[in-house]
Amino acid sequence: MDVCQYYKIFWLAVAGAAVGSFANCAASRLAAGEPPFAGRSQCAACGRQLAARDLIPIISFLVNGGKCRFCGGRIPRDCLAAELAGALSFALLGWYWGSDWQPLILWLPAAALLLGVALCDWHGRIIPDLLLLALLGWRVLYFLFWDLPLEGGLVEILCELIVNMLAPALLLAAVLLGEILLESELMGGGDLKLFFVLALYFNWAEQLLILFVGCAVGLLCAALAAVFMQKPLDRALPFGSYLAVACGLVLLWGGPLVDWYMEWF
Repeated sequence: MDVCQYYKIFWLAVAGAAVGSFANCAASRLAAGEPPFAGRSQCAACGRQLAARDLIPIISFLVNGGKCRFCGGRIPRDCLAAELAGALSFALLGWYWGSDWQPLILWLPAAALLLGVALCDWHGRIIPDLLLLALLGWRVLYFLFWDLPLEGGLVEILCELIVNMLAPALLLAAVLLGEILLESELMGGGDLKLFFVLALYFNWAEQLLILFVGCAVGLLCAALAAVFMQKPLDRALPFGSYLAVACGLVLLWGGPLVDWYMEWF
């Protein structure tokens, strides 16, 4: 990569960190039953309103040692984690596509919305319908203004959409059947709706890989929590968060595995 590419990746990382900070603030407020976009940020310990110098993503946390500069209260580490996740996701997207801006037009907003989904599910075990509608609406807009003029016939597009919807439809049927047999909830409604929306972004093979990777990430997180944090397995796992992580992994590195799998057909 040349210097311009590194420059672009750097500023994408900066933008991603800002998105992560904003999304984490909104998600934590939503989990606490507060309006997500009402008022400026405050210290959770002392209630002091934070100044601009306290809200610089990543840097403010590190400079202040992870503590409020007014009262010394510890800042939740999930704030730093969300900012790092946003920076890393945007930087990786910039690295993956290099100088090609067209896919970034689709995936940068989608990544921001998926980060919001992951944080909301992590904080409050809820996936807001507004975020799912935004993900759906953005994909439709991109299709109408970019994909549609480049696609073949409308029949081919509809057939591809139907095939892509088979995976979430089969998952829904399996979950409903399992809940009837076991008389217990197996998967949240928000997770299922998210999987249907993802069918607009990924083909059926990628969706199956996302489901597998999401389960693997969830099991890994549960194991790490049990070993290092001595926390028992939470029955209400934030599976939407794991699916969002799986989307990024499959998008960036799942292509060769999907191609290998498709060669068997």
